[in-house]
Amino acid sequence: MRLRTKIHQVRLGRDEYRVVTPLRQTPGAFLSASPGSWFMDMHLDRQGAEDLATAWALAARSRRSLIHLPLRANTGPAGLYDVPPEDRLDLLLVHHSLGFPPSRWKKVRARLGGGGIPHTVDLPATDFDGEDADRSFAHRRDELRFAGAARTLVVTGSPTAFRRTGARLHELSREAPGRRFGWRPDAHQCVTLTHEGWGSARAAKGVPASLHVVYDHRWRAA
Repeated sequence: MRLRTKIHQVRLGRDEYRVVTPLRQTPGAFLSASPGSWFMDMHLDRQGAEDLATAWALAARSRRSLIHLPLRANTGPAGLYDVPPEDRLDLLLVHHSLGFPPSRWKKVRARLGGGGIPHTVDLPATDFDGEDADRSFAHRRDELRFAGAARTLVVTGSPTAFRRTGARLHELSREAPGRRFGWRPDAHQCVTLTHEGWGSARAAKGVPASLHVVYDHRWRAA
């Protein structure tokens, strides 16, 4: 798994944050949440699915970095062009050991600028080996946590949480593209991720507590 990135160093008061963003835009990923909805929708083409799985693996390893995917400018597949700008979201992945408050994200993002140190991330697919992609439940400390801040979905988790859920995203990125050549080329391929797991009654702060990730076979982002 490979991703060309930029590394930004942002100082906010006494704290300094290392923010990793893609060197190129990831047009094949579209994230939105409509007011009053029970879930967020994320649509992916093939490259978008690969980039998302790589970002998830990077988040599992990056104890000192914020992984940012700027997606709000993307248009998404046909039928989603009318999603209003205020319903479109960026994505931020945060290792739980950072203790990063989502409320700080707006100020951190404002200091990113357009530069950054170019860097190539090479991660082995074996990062997800041994993870049970079908396992639905885990200890609460190893569940993802969602929060909304500055039109961004902030996902915080432990390494185990990112590896376990990332195994499902990696499986989607590997298997879904080939299934369009099968007997059901339009079969719905998706992964659902939730705030604190299916067994939690707690709502996420500022965003729906469920993320529906869909692979769109017919979408090829420009």
